Amino acid sequence: MQTFECSYPPQVRSGGEMIDFHPESDASHRRLLDRMIDKYRSSHPDASDAQLDSIDAERHVAVLVDRTVTVVEQGDRNRLPLRLAASECSPSAGPKVAERYEKRYPGFYLTEFHPYSGKALLERMTDKQATARGILAGNLKIKPWEVRVTPTKEGGWSCRLDQTIIYQPDKMDKSIQQACEQIGHLGWWFEADAKTGIIVMHPGEPANFEPVHPLPPDTLGAPENMRRTPFGVLLPRAGGLPFDPASIDWKEGSFLLIGGEGGSGKSVFTNVVLAEQIAQGVELTIVDTKSKSTDYFWCRPWVKYWGCESIVQACGCLNHLVWEMEHGERAKAWAENAWQSWYDIPDWAKRKFPIHVIVIDEYASLVDEAQMCKSVPNPEKTLPPVLQQAYKGYAEYLIRHDVIRILRLARFMGYRLILASQTVSQASGLPPNIRDLFTHRVAMGPNPSESLEKGVFHDLAGMPAVPANVIDSGNSKGVGRAELAGQTGRIFKTYWAGRDGMVDTEVFGHMLADKVGLPGWCDRDRYFNTIAKHSADDPIDAEYMHELTNRIAIGEAKAIASDPILQALKDAWNESEMNFGGSADEAPAKPAADAAGVAPPAPAPAGTGARLMDASQLADLMGGRG
Repeated sequence: MQTFECSYPPQVRSGGEMIDFHPESDASHRRLLDRMIDKYRSSHPDASDAQLDSIDAERHVAVLVDRTVTVVEQGDRNRLPLRLAASECSPSAGPKVAERYEKRYPGFYLTEFHPYSGKALLERMTDKQATARGILAGNLKIKPWEVRVTPTKEGGWSCRLDQTIIYQPDKMDKSIQQACEQIGHLGWWFEADAKTGIIVMHPGEPANFEPVHPLPPDTLGAPENMRRTPFGVLLPRAGGLPFDPASIDWKEGSFLLIGGEGGSGKSVFTNVVLAEQIAQGVELTIVDTKSKSTDYFWCRPWVKYWGCESIVQACGCLNHLVWEMEHGERAKAWAENAWQSWYDIPDWAKRKFPIHVIVIDEYASLVDEAQMCKSVPNPEKTLPPVLQQAYKGYAEYLIRHDVIRILRLARFMGYRLILASQTVSQASGLPPNIRDLFTHRVAMGPNPSESLEKGVFHDLAGMPAVPANVIDSGNSKGVGRAELAGQTGRIFKTYWAGRDGMVDTEVFGHMLADKVGLPGWCDRDRYFNTIAKHSADDPIDAEYMHELTNRIAIGEAKAIASDPILQALKDAWNESEMNFGGSADEAPAKPAADAAGVAPPAPAPAGTGARLMDASQLADLMGGRG
């Protein structure tokens, strides 16, 4: 936009006399002014497209404006203000203005563009400055002139977003970090202020973990850890920065999902989380497969319910918990007092109803053959293996059903659920509608499978990858990634408690025995023997190992009695065994016991009185003729 001034006389001749000239108010005078303006434009080629904009009667000047061109106003060696032409006063004209005037004035770049007020600004920038601005704008998918970039004394960049751009950490942080590393290199990091829209990019070197991050000596049992459980350290944004603690805020969410393939450090992570909670005096339930339950042998003195000796015991244990949540004393207290959160109940109630932590490990293995039972097969016509399969499948179905009930019931009643699995998918019993109920999510290992990542994380696109330098340095043992309630995805390394020749679980046992104490029935020295390292010349106290388990394990009979259909299936299996031979309670050496700890029925030995089938009877039964 360019402005011109066409002067006119204060008086004009009319009828032989001079009169005052008022083109601003007299129509005939205005027509005379138009002729004067035409004459002015013919003698001033630059004003050929200018139109009358206003009349300054005091100065006797007609102001003409040419809105078909942009005018570069007088600036200085670093700034060139622009008055935009009418055709360039729209948001979409920004790229055209930038291209035209940045080409006309090398070294200057469009830094402000205000189409509605018809103004813009060109500023001189260095090549590095322009490059940094372009990379950041490109990553954020905004226009270059919507972010101002200036160098900092430390060699980084201070970037201020235009007021029209709203800084959104959850959507922008990953893009900004990528820009940092593109502008500098791996190890550069940033700080951002959402209120001012200022982003400061700091130079730095790649961050790495230490080979081992020892468990802080005073962390177990600290009062502040009742709500928040520290489990390791977060990877800093750059090398040389301090390691902030990684922790789970249980008040933000009561449920933790852990995914991790074999050898990924899942058990070490879970044990760190458990040790801190045991130190707080919680109640504890452990449900696992029999073969993997050894990971939790160290914490048996503090376990209330142990459901690890068979699939049926795991099922019975969870059935018992769900009944307590729906009908037990805790459930009645919550209903009578209208309590909304365990953290807000009176101190006496917290002592009476302490936090109860439920650990379900190897979940995929516990439910991989789950099946609903709509009717109990006729034991007179159904082979024992078929009834055994129905019995085990229904127990697994109940485990899956109970997990859903816990996720829906337990949130406000002081229960915490830690569920771990090597696979996390619909096929492994964790469909999206169940996974969505977990507020905290962890994937162990520096490079888990894509399917595990997709199963564990809500926002996989926003989850950082473990840097190559962490893996290459050999410091990735115990590393994982966490998506915790109210936080962006972070990389962490689990604390390691091992010391003085003892592994972590042995140290936890000694520390908790001192801090919390052992129950009266637990022999301190014999317990320590069960968690210590042993050799062929120094065998473990096997008798006490079994005694510790038997103290806390739910009995098979009690587990079966926890569900009427499960009981009916077991009765039918027993009856089928009597009809076709063998005993459902026998456990032959071959074939080996299944994952439930229940062996396939064996043929009855001679002299037992049980009726055996011959080949023709079996064929009749399989053909439906039995």
